[in-house]
Amino acid sequence: GGATLLFDVELIRIEEGPAPVNVFKQIDIDSDMALSKEEISSYLRQQVESMKDAEGEEGEEARKMLEDQDKLVEEIFTTEDKNNDGLITHDEFSGPKHDEL
Repeated sequence: GGATLLFDVELIRIEEGPAPVNVFKQIDIDSDMALSKEEISSYLRQQVESMKDAEGEEGEEARKMLEDQDKLVEEIFTTEDKNNDGLITHDEFSGPKHDEL
């Protein structure tokens, strides 16, 4: 035979979560609603620089990412730049962009 478990769940409170981060807006330095390779590269460098002094695996991974950054930017464009025009538009961007631009 089978068994059925029933649970009573009580909601104690509802809270606002942290404000969502609009990564697209952070990367789009010139606010033209499109990301260039230079903007992506600059953003990645900034993120990796803040990680590279970390201890252990995170620091090691960050140092490797700095070495492979050009390749990483190319991979991002291969995935995200759907029409291959050298820019990733707001519509093409698959990361967090929370449309309150």
